[in-house]
Amino acid sequence: MNYTFLHCLQKQIPGCDGVSTLGDGAYRLDFADGKSRMATADEIAAADIADKRASIPSVTRRQMLTALHRAGMLDTIKGAVAASGDIELQIAFDEALTFERNDPFLAAMAAALGKSDAEVDGIFALAASI
Repeated sequence: MNYTFLHCLQKQIPGCDGVSTLGDGAYRLDFADGKSRMATADEIAAADIADKRASIPSVTRRQMLTALHRAGMLDTIKGAVAASGDIELQIAFDEALTFERNDPFLAAMAAALGKSDAEVDGIFALAASI
């Protein structure tokens, strides 16, 4: 596994401050309190997904807005952002020059709209093709 995978695994586990690969698909998680444990299969799978998403290239604002328009979602997204009342979300959406697949604001908006990870990945794929 690569550094990004190990970082994703560490980042998703609260309090984890280090990950060691044991070479057979197993990973030891180390914590600040001196304890350690093996990563679960679910944690490894989630880190693998996060690692793959981290490799999805960012897209420009024009690409993303065009992709949302083509998918029939642009007005829905704009309305949801405005209705959220979250000024930081509004700024993130209105002022972003690029959109990153792993952006927490994007994840929050997708979840609020009931969009699956596959649907969001599809929008990024569409945007990248524009």
